[in-house]
Amino acid sequence: ALIPAPLEEVTWQTVTEALLTHRAIEVTYLSRSSEKERFFTLHPQGLVSRHSVTYLVATVNDYTDLRQFALHRIRHAQLSETAWNEKGDFDLDAYIQGGAFGYRQSQKTINLSVNVAPQVAWLLTETPLATEQSLTPLPDSRWQHLEAQVPDDQQTLWWLMAMGANVQVLAPADWRDDIVETARQVIAQHHTPESFRATY
Repeated sequence: ALIPAPLEEVTWQTVTEALLTHRAIEVTYLSRSSEKERFFTLHPQGLVSRHSVTYLVATVNDYTDLRQFALHRIRHAQLSETAWNEKGDFDLDAYIQGGAFGYRQSQKTINLSVNVAPQVAWLLTETPLATEQSLTPLPDSRWQHLEAQVPDDQQTLWWLMAMGANVQVLAPADWRDDIVETARQVIAQHHTPESFRATY
């Protein structure tokens, strides 16, 4: 796992106070895409910790759509005199479950079919991949067959890629093809490091 990004204590205090007291905040934010500092009035709606990063879910200025701000990229934050805009129908759990942090490719659900190694099967019994999943022992093997209903998102695909040779994806076919192509690229880069250096 990555080491958590450093976070200024004053930023944490300001953001949490704004959430607890329903206040807007004025922030200077380092945009990852433009690598420039930008100034926003944020209306905090919730906090989400994801891997090594904590995100503030908020609306911006007078807009009503929700955006995510990595706390460690907030260079300065202070409580604002601007009235806080409440997003009345907002449910943080539903927002997360809806795939807001999963890089969804579509709103459909995927029927995932995978053969998994014993250690992966054990992991999935403790921390399931989905609420709807089943594990069935394969004949004459310690491996098990996983069937699960998962969102069509990059997060699940990346998780499968991270499992490497401990999983065998059977369906969906396009995910299996993506994993095979990624593996080919990894092998090519490690077999021909000279060509990799020559391109940079």
